[in-house]
Amino acid sequence: MSSFLLTVRESVRYRGRIGHWSWLAHRVSGLGILTYLIVHVWETANATFKPELYEWSVSLFKHPLFGVGEIFLMAALLYHAFNGTRIALLDFKPQWWQHQQATAIAVWALFAVVFIPLAIYMMVGIVNYCGEVPAWGGSCWTVPPYPLP
Repeated sequence: MSSFLLTVRESVRYRGRIGHWSWLAHRVSGLGILTYLIVHVWETANATFKPELYEWSVSLFKHPLFGVGEIFLMAALLYHAFNGTRIALLDFKPQWWQHQQATAIAVWALFAVVFIPLAIYMMVGIVNYCGEVPAWGGSCWTVPPYPLP
């Protein structure tokens, strides 16, 4: 257990360079994507094995908090893709690693240019959904009732 704690402590310790922050953001975004994939596979499997639970989870995932979660998921996907491409390109040409700071800044700039309009578009969708009355008759903040067996 102490080696695990040492690994965690050393992985988040600030080392003063943008490469460390890129590494940390890449790992966190990857874990976020993995979490989404696990929930997505579970929820989709319910379509076959427990259709009433699947219908409930689809209704639940329309809740505004899950909409905000989708915005974070989009951020994780975009950053992970852009930074992964940067890493792959730098691995093809090891002499390019001397430009790590410039490429990391370029990734963050590209991320901002692509993500900000997408986040605004997704937020407008959440606000528009809250303007409509959900199918179960409550407000958009109401959690749909769980289907009892």
